[in-house]
Amino acid sequence: MRITKQREVILKILAERRDHPTAFEIYEHAKNLFPEISLSTVYRTLKEMVERGEVIEIRMDGETKARYDINTGNHAHFRCRNCGRIFDIEILFPLKLIGFKVEKVEIYIYGLCDECAKKEVMA
Repeated sequence: MRITKQREVILKILAERRDHPTAFEIYEHAKNLFPEISLSTVYRTLKEMVERGEVIEIRMDGETKARYDINTGNHAHFRCRNCGRIFDIEILFPLKLIGFKVEKVEIYIYGLCDECAKKEVMA
């Protein structure tokens, strides 16, 4: 994949935003940095980046809108049931399953983030 201005902008946004934005959220941010960018370019570029293993596509709770993560290392995702934010959670790897060759691991954890848990205790 060649390095284009659009691709650089998308990578910059993903590196800065660790909140796992949707393609539309990336587009909204990107058009401020690169007004000529189109939504279809963002979708196409993200699709190529996912296929190349440069970003991860996340769909938690059967969401129709994918979210994107620049952290391609093995990790889990935690979604707060109250505020809806998604956090990267480090887990211990390597995972070994006897008789299987593990190529990809997706772990989704749900509950309350620290901030929301504190608010719930105070209520």
